[in-house]
Amino acid sequence: MNRIKRFFSGFLKNVCFGIKTSYQASKFYFSLKLIILLSTTAIPLVNIWLWKEVINGILNYQNRKHTVIICLSVYLALRLTTYVLTQFNTYINNRYSDELQFYIETVMMEKTSRVDLSFFDSAKMGDKVRHTRSNFGIITQMTWLVFDILSSFINVIATFIIVCTYKWWIGIATLILLIPFLIYNKKRTEHKLEMEKEQLRDHRKKDYYQNICFDNNVQFEIKLNNIGGYFIEKYKDIWKKLYRINKNEDISHNIINMLIMFINTSSTFLVLAFSVLDVINQKIGIGDLQYNLSMVSRLRAQAQGLVNNINQFLVNNTRLIELQEFMNMQPEVEKSGTLKPSNNPQIQFCNVSFRYPNTERYVLNDCSFTIEPYEKVGLIGLNGAGKSTIIKLMFRFYDPEKGCIRLDGIDLKEYDIYAVRKVFGVLFQDYVTYCLPLREIIALSDFNERFNDKKLKKACDLSGASEIFKTWEQGFDSVLGRYYADNGRDLSGGQWQLVGLARAYFKESEYMILDEPSAALDPISEDRIFEQLYNLSEGKSSVTISHRLSNTTLADKILVIGDGHIIEQGSHFDLLRQNGEYARLFNLQASKYM
Repeated sequence: MNRIKRFFSGFLKNVCFGIKTSYQASKFYFSLKLIILLSTTAIPLVNIWLWKEVINGILNYQNRKHTVIICLSVYLALRLTTYVLTQFNTYINNRYSDELQFYIETVMMEKTSRVDLSFFDSAKMGDKVRHTRSNFGIITQMTWLVFDILSSFINVIATFIIVCTYKWWIGIATLILLIPFLIYNKKRTEHKLEMEKEQLRDHRKKDYYQNICFDNNVQFEIKLNNIGGYFIEKYKDIWKKLYRINKNEDISHNIINMLIMFINTSSTFLVLAFSVLDVINQKIGIGDLQYNLSMVSRLRAQAQGLVNNINQFLVNNTRLIELQEFMNMQPEVEKSGTLKPSNNPQIQFCNVSFRYPNTERYVLNDCSFTIEPYEKVGLIGLNGAGKSTIIKLMFRFYDPEKGCIRLDGIDLKEYDIYAVRKVFGVLFQDYVTYCLPLREIIALSDFNERFNDKKLKKACDLSGASEIFKTWEQGFDSVLGRYYADNGRDLSGGQWQLVGLARAYFKESEYMILDEPSAALDPISEDRIFEQLYNLSEGKSSVTISHRLSNTTLADKILVIGDGHIIEQGSHFDLLRQNGEYARLFNLQASKYM
């Protein structure tokens, strides 16, 4: 009993959710569609009755001339009204679909922009996003299904009563003959839903192989190694696999469906046979024969439509549960506190252990260190040692599995996460390239200042990016990248890195985080960056990750990470005297220049 109660409670909740969301997407077009739906429900029933009166009246025209003229006029007027409503409904559907798509895509973008990074580390979550996006249309379908079911139910009852007034058992027989259709349709709908879930991963793979052929970032390597055929074959293999499964499924469905439809139409043969006999025996008129056929056909069609809508509603209810789960999903990391950090906080990692979602290896393991205010720190280690992970944990892109991170002695979770991130100017190792005007790309770190050309110039001068565009006619308004701009400017990897560094400087933060800031730069640009970092930024804090140890020699403190924790720390000369891992790596690099 409780299970049934929970089902109907959830069912009703989903219906309300679908209607509410559809209404919020476009109140105006929602209301228009509702009016059209109710109008088109009643008109067909009236038209069938009017046509019966017209046909019967024609056979007795002299006595029923006025009735024929009136019924025919109303019939034609309603047919014209139906045509106009149909055309108008097409227009309304197009406009409503546009507004609905805009609404739900905006909701989706806002939701995904707020979820934790861990969400994107999971292929299962990727499936969930794809499935959720494909099911956004279910919101509006659920809304109209409610009204369609109500409309079909009213039509079935009204038509059933009309059919039964001729021969009651024909009405009952028509509904009984629909039982095989009802059972098969339910199983077919459930089976299709299961197939959709089973094929979801294959569809993602197929889309990946297809999209990679249109990705500008990989075209160079595809052409260099002549591997386009490899991705095309991968795409073809999955497409053929899915096509074969769906083809066999459709063949089976069409054969069974044909047999069921034959059973369903038996009621038409019954009413035709008895109506013809009654016409011959002059019990009813020709118009009544047409009327009976139309009503039985309509009863069957409306009942089938009602069954389809109910089954689809049940399937959509399952999908809508998944959709609501996604819509209601709250980011764990984004649930931040309210404290505001200082501009140069003390940062402490206290026995932090962390592994990325869906992986077994701990990137950090019992890692502890302290970065004091106004301290310039170099962070070094081999690839995969966890250097960039430390930065991501500082920004709460992820939370530690064990241990904690403190700012000024207080757990990071107690702080407003966006206030924390605002403290830092940052350039990540995997810097992002955008197809936007230069001023917007640089100002993404402080977007309200994007029209402050003086501030833009200062950031570009500091990073060295000014040399890139000093001869460009449009200056800061030049578009970088050619994704949508034919005259967009293409930059080299080193130039993009200078632009990314300008974005970090533009924020004018007291605390700089630079993750491999010179990986793609020439020696002159690299030297200028680190001279500015160490000599021209007194009173500021910084953390710098670099594989070139010569870039960290001027740091106040160097942290050497290995095996997931800090294995050495101290100044450059302290670490050389220790003759440990840092000394080994530094001497190894230095020997290459001798």
